[in-house]
Amino acid sequence: MTRREFLRKAAALTAFGPGLQLRAATSSIPWEHRIVRAHDPLASAFDVVNFEFQAGVRDTYYGNFVNQRRVQRLLDLALCGLTQEKDPVAALRKLIPYQPGERVFIKTNFTTTFGLWGGDWDRIQWDAHYNDTDSLAEPIMAVIQALVRINIPQELIGVGDPTWTAGSPRIPRLMPNRVARKIHAAFPGVVLYRSSLIPGGDGFTWQSNHRDAVVTLRDPALNNAAGGPADHRLPDQLILAHHFINLPVMKRNAGGGVTGALKNNFGTIASCQNFHSSEHAQKNEALYSDKLNPAVDIWLNPHVGAKTRLIVADGILAGWDWGGNPPTGWKTFSGRSPNCLLVGTDPVAMDSVIFDQVTEGLPEKVKNYRSPAMLVDAAKMGLGCYESRSGPKTSYRTIDYLETAPAVEEGKVRQLAELKDWYLEGDKSAADVKHCLTESQALQPVDSREKDTGEL
Repeated sequence: MTRREFLRKAAALTAFGPGLQLRAATSSIPWEHRIVRAHDPLASAFDVVNFEFQAGVRDTYYGNFVNQRRVQRLLDLALCGLTQEKDPVAALRKLIPYQPGERVFIKTNFTTTFGLWGGDWDRIQWDAHYNDTDSLAEPIMAVIQALVRINIPQELIGVGDPTWTAGSPRIPRLMPNRVARKIHAAFPGVVLYRSSLIPGGDGFTWQSNHRDAVVTLRDPALNNAAGGPADHRLPDQLILAHHFINLPVMKRNAGGGVTGALKNNFGTIASCQNFHSSEHAQKNEALYSDKLNPAVDIWLNPHVGAKTRLIVADGILAGWDWGGNPPTGWKTFSGRSPNCLLVGTDPVAMDSVIFDQVTEGLPEKVKNYRSPAMLVDAAKMGLGCYESRSGPKTSYRTIDYLETAPAVEEGKVRQLAELKDWYLEGDKSAADVKHCLTESQALQPVDSREKDTGEL
């Protein structure tokens, strides 16, 4: 969708109530405002060790407790639910009109990796062992596998998180070894952009002279703030891409209300530092604004919104804020991790659902958080449907929300419960649990093509 089409849709907008339901003009694409949540309680098992992280024990990294085959099946289920196709390959072909030679860029979320930065390029702690929720390798690999299945060459697929913090020296976003090694082992041809700049190796570049290489912000004060065009520049890798896949982590955000498809795009520009300062915004921080919100401006750039083919929100472990949120149990999932993926193409509907999922699942964590003002502005600008439901048992009026899951495997769920009991009794270490999870064929799923699924 082009910027002109975005603006034309805004003119057809209808509002319901005080900003709780905003609906964009009707679309001929049947899945445009559909969000599908695919859930499998066996997709991860960090709760088996009671979410206990030990700084000196690398086996307690939460990513060691994620099942790749099950995450792949979740994506396949969600793609089929989104498009109503029976085959995930056919589903993705509907979503991505790929032509030979075209490039695909996948935007991840490594928000908290500034902690790996040791002050210079030769002091990066690539193997840092930390417990803050960032992008997992498994959903990224599931997306890559889906792309490869529609005959997109690995070398034309790029993955990374481009932005860096402002200041001197600037601190880059980094893809840690614990994620990069998994992806590279499975897909050695995929290009992993490990840092925001080239000096660290495998980094992003920022040289394009394309007329839309710099995002224009509607707020003049913000657009002309210190750093200006240099801060608001998009990486060459996104500019050269023909297709964009947005892969946020399902979180809320104390300032912006929600971290999802829209806020994940803060990381597509060189620096979003000014968005978090009241100095350059018309009201509080720009992040809080329901008018002229920079998250909307980024989406309106033709290299971002118009190239976005799919949003895949990583809800395997998820979180409640941009950082400082290690994996924990969720009320709506019986004290376990969410173990889900959310898939859609409407960024406003996606972020509305993420907002509700986190609010319902971790109410005490987010009870004092702001509402997602950016979604009000996004809906007014025609980017999608904004709606907040009243509870997990209620339906949406304007968002086509579906839930799907593989057939329940009660015996395997009981095995996880037994492992947790043994761990809590001191009979097993985290390494023992990890070994049981990786070696036990009983915890592996059936092939994702088998018809063992059904909607909830």
